[in-house]
Amino acid sequence: MNDTSSPDAAVQLYLGALIFSLVAVFLLESLRPARAVGADAPRRWAHNLLLAALATLTTLYTPLLFAVVFQALGAEPWGFRGLLARVEVPAWLAWVATFLVLDVIGYTIHRLAHAVPWFWRLHAIHHSDLEMDATTTHRHHPLENLATAALTLPVLLLLGAPPLAVLGYSVAVTVFSTYSHANLTLGPRVDDWLGRLLVTPDFHRMHHSAERRFTDSNYGMLLPWWDHLFGTASAPAHGDEARRMQLGLEYFRQPAAQRLDRMLLQPFGREGLGQAKVTGQNAIR
Repeated sequence: MNDTSSPDAAVQLYLGALIFSLVAVFLLESLRPARAVGADAPRRWAHNLLLAALATLTTLYTPLLFAVVFQALGAEPWGFRGLLARVEVPAWLAWVATFLVLDVIGYTIHRLAHAVPWFWRLHAIHHSDLEMDATTTHRHHPLENLATAALTLPVLLLLGAPPLAVLGYSVAVTVFSTYSHANLTLGPRVDDWLGRLLVTPDFHRMHHSAERRFTDSNYGMLLPWWDHLFGTASAPAHGDEARRMQLGLEYFRQPAAQRLDRMLLQPFGREGLGQAKVTGQNAIR
C-alpha cells in the first residue's frame, strides 16, 4: 500500500476534511443564516459533536478497510477480480464510476434507512435534531455508521473500485454533506443553479422537515440527480417559508431527548424519553 493510503495518512486526511468542513461551514452559517439560532444552540452543538465523535471513532478506519480489502483482492488470492479490474478501464473512468456508484448506493441505503423499521430506529437520531446545521451532518448513531459500511462494502468488492477513489469519495461526501446540512441560504437563484449539480442546504432542509411527505424525499448524498431520476425530489423552500418550517420529529421534541445518553438509547426503545408522543408512519415500532 502506498503512502497516500497508509493508515495514518488515510485517518489524517479524513479527519482533516471533517474538521475543515465543520469550521468552514460554521463561518458561512454566521454570515448568511437561513434560520434564527436559538439560545440553546451551544448545548445542542455540544451533544451533537459528542455523538459525532463517537460515531466517527467507531468507523474511523472504514475508508482504510476498503483500501486494505481491495489491495488484498488485487493479488487475487481467491481468483476474484472486481468489474473495473476485469474490463481494465482508464483510471479517470474508474474514478468517475466509483463516485457515481458510491453516490447512488448512498442514496439507496438512505431510502432503506427510512423504509426498514430496525434501520429507521438507528437513523431517526439524525432526524430528531430540532434544527439543522453543520453539527447535524455527523449526528448519527455509531451502529448506523457500521450498518452503512457493511451494506456498502460488498458492492465495492464487486465493483473493484480503486482504493484511493473510495477514499476520495469519502472525503468529498464528508465536506459536501457538511455544507448541505448548513444553516445557510444562498438565495433562490444561486441555489437553483448550484442545485443542478450538488445537494444544497435548501434542498436537503426539506428532508429534515417534521412533515413526513418531505422527510421521505430529497435523499441525495452528494448529487441531487438520483432524487429527480427516481421521483423522490421535493422543491426546496426559501426565505420566510424556510424560516417557518418545523424541523425534527414530532415524537422526539423534549429537551431531554436531545442529550447524548438519550440519543444513544433511542434505537432500543422509548425508555427515558418521558411522554414523547409517538405518532405518524415513521414512528419507531
